[in-house]
Amino acid sequence: MTKGRLCLIASAILYGILPVLTRVAYRGGVNGVTLTFLRSAISLPVLYIMIRADKRRLRLTGTQMRQVIILGVFGGTFPILLLYLSYYYIATGLASTLHFIYPLIVVLSSAVIYHEKLSRITLSAVMFVTVGIFMFTDITGTSSRIGIALAILSGIFYSFYVIYIERSGLDGMDYVVLTFYTMLITSISMLIFGLAMNGLSFDISPLSWSFSAVISLVVTLGAMPLFQLGVRYEGAEEAGILSTVEPVTTVVLGSLVLGEFIGPGQLMGGAMILLGVLLAQKKAQPATH
Repeated sequence: MTKGRLCLIASAILYGILPVLTRVAYRGGVNGVTLTFLRSAISLPVLYIMIRADKRRLRLTGTQMRQVIILGVFGGTFPILLLYLSYYYIATGLASTLHFIYPLIVVLSSAVIYHEKLSRITLSAVMFVTVGIFMFTDITGTSSRIGIALAILSGIFYSFYVIYIERSGLDGMDYVVLTFYTMLITSISMLIFGLAMNGLSFDISPLSWSFSAVISLVVTLGAMPLFQLGVRYEGAEEAGILSTVEPVTTVVLGSLVLGEFIGPGQLMGGAMILLGVLLAQKKAQPATH
């Protein structure tokens, strides 16, 4: 397995842990808007110290700054806020699974917009992943339509993040510097949004503060940099497919930690997602003669 694929799978596992941590943080009184802000803001001092300690170049060109602002608002702020808000209405496993409509959007966008030729293996991988995701999804019963809509919208915006980070050339930037600016833009965006909507509240318990800090550091020091490196080495198309390890992680942990239900259909869906991941890896391996 290549370095890029290892980075993407490790990133997916870390991201898969976050919904469970988020639900625990909610028990201490934090809301989705505040948590999105804290997740970004808490990381900034840590990232700045890392940049200065390693003497990384912090200055951006005018073009890079515009690109980072676009990435931070539409690819950083929107998908995370929408996903966190969906946790109020539906189970974390369902929300994370619906969020993963984005690999299909990434692959189809690459074909339709950028005229990339899709191999049969890639199409098969997308098919297995997509079917697996919908087998994971149970939208009957008490599941809220609002939560489902929020989770799907989060996936649509996240597909923009995956595509834009590659197509804009930002994947070639220093990943720590890119993470710093993405978090900075997200913090500013959420501060403005939170103040305008009266959605920020810092009257929360020590439990919420602690888990907010843990979530921020897991994203900042692990999940996001690993994903950016994975996109750099493997490209947006494969990043979208390999990242589907995330909902499997979330559903398993949601069952073990939060007591969320996993039925036979979800188990079969998980197997199909993993099969799609394996097909994606096969596609990337050099042919032998």
